[in-house]
Amino acid sequence: MTSTTYHGSGEGPLSLSTCVGWGVGTLAVAVVFNTINVLLLRYLTDTVGIGAALAGSLIGLSKLYDALIDPMIGGISDRSRSPRGRRRPFVLVGGLMLAVAVVVLFHFPGGIAGTSAILYLGAALLFYSTAYAVFTVPYMAMPAEMTSDYQERSHLISFRVYAAAVASLIATFAGPLLIARGGGGQAGHGTMSLFVAAVAAVAAIVCFRTTRTAPFHYAVAQPRIGLVGKIWLIATNRPFMLLMAIKLLQLTALAVTQAATPFLFKQVLRFSDTLLGLYFLVFYMAMIVSQRFWLRIARRAGKRLVYMIATAVYAVMYLSWYFVHTGEPLYFTFLRAIGLGVTAGAVLLFGQSLLPDTMEWDYRRTGMRREGMLSALYTIVEKIAYALGAAMTGIVLGRAGYVAAHGAKPAVQPQSAVDAIYVLASLAPMGLLLLSCVALAYYDLTEAKLREDVDR
Repeated sequence: MTSTTYHGSGEGPLSLSTCVGWGVGTLAVAVVFNTINVLLLRYLTDTVGIGAALAGSLIGLSKLYDALIDPMIGGISDRSRSPRGRRRPFVLVGGLMLAVAVVVLFHFPGGIAGTSAILYLGAALLFYSTAYAVFTVPYMAMPAEMTSDYQERSHLISFRVYAAAVASLIATFAGPLLIARGGGGQAGHGTMSLFVAAVAAVAAIVCFRTTRTAPFHYAVAQPRIGLVGKIWLIATNRPFMLLMAIKLLQLTALAVTQAATPFLFKQVLRFSDTLLGLYFLVFYMAMIVSQRFWLRIARRAGKRLVYMIATAVYAVMYLSWYFVHTGEPLYFTFLRAIGLGVTAGAVLLFGQSLLPDTMEWDYRRTGMRREGMLSALYTIVEKIAYALGAAMTGIVLGRAGYVAAHGAKPAVQPQSAVDAIYVLASLAPMGLLLLSCVALAYYDLTEAKLREDVDR
């Protein structure tokens, strides 16, 4: 059995400052993450001139590298004995690295092309992936240490959703506006990346300082179990494995749509980057406003049921993108943004609030405190999903004949490329999300089940 030294009880409600402070940390990673997911592929194809299939494949490969180093970061943070807490130093360093990474990715040196551009992109993506792992793996392990209350975890995660929505607004609303104000092209993307980097750095510092009183613990003794035994213990944690399958499907759907939406707005709807930003403004404002509603509903009906219904509605709503066309009334687009934003708020909230529940279940089954390792596996699934999503989008567009732009003049796309954009923005995410509902039907780690384990 693992013996543990606690700093703070982890019982009862967390202070507002602790919740807000931890949630602000999401800004550091999410503002960079969303900026790269939404804007990088189009920047590489339409500004730098790298082919869509090659750019998407390189992004996908960098995610797989990230997945390889996640367990190492998780194990190191689990064993950390820092007086500042097991996780907080990683959050600070990783956040500052993320700020540097976004600037490097959107500042290709002038005149670089061909093999040199590919090598530069590869190195920049590897640095970004390393920064992402250093921040995210310890950060996502913190909630399981901060509170052992089933409902309080949802409350804590809601602050992460708020911050993720704000970060997404910066990336998808402010980002395109800054690109336009900066003159578009390389100059506009450079201006945008400097702003994003500043937000990431400040958020990491704020999170580090405001969580200094948050409960955490040191694991001072671990049972000697071989690698095969450790893998078996995790594989037999049924709720955790089901959650991994759910997140793989849902995050792949999100990765595809984030990459495809800018193409849909530009090539199908013929909307400007400003309107793209306004769409995401409405989407994420709807997500923010819906959080209190979803928390109240979940307390009455249970997280799993609400999660499943919201995911199904979210999936069906994506089908509406299949029927859009040039000249569609603008208010249709914004009504769609409201509906997708509200349901996405539930999917994000409950998908993440289930993770610390499965970590608690793992501890009660095994006596091992290994939140960092489980967080690493969770983020590995995230990386695989975004690797698949980015690669799928780039490869499908490339095979459909999408023409990369060279210079300021936009390229004329063949109908096959436009058809591929429709599928990527609608049918693909709908199918993946509906499949995740099937996995959710088998997830059974409820509040009552956790309480039963405590009472025995």
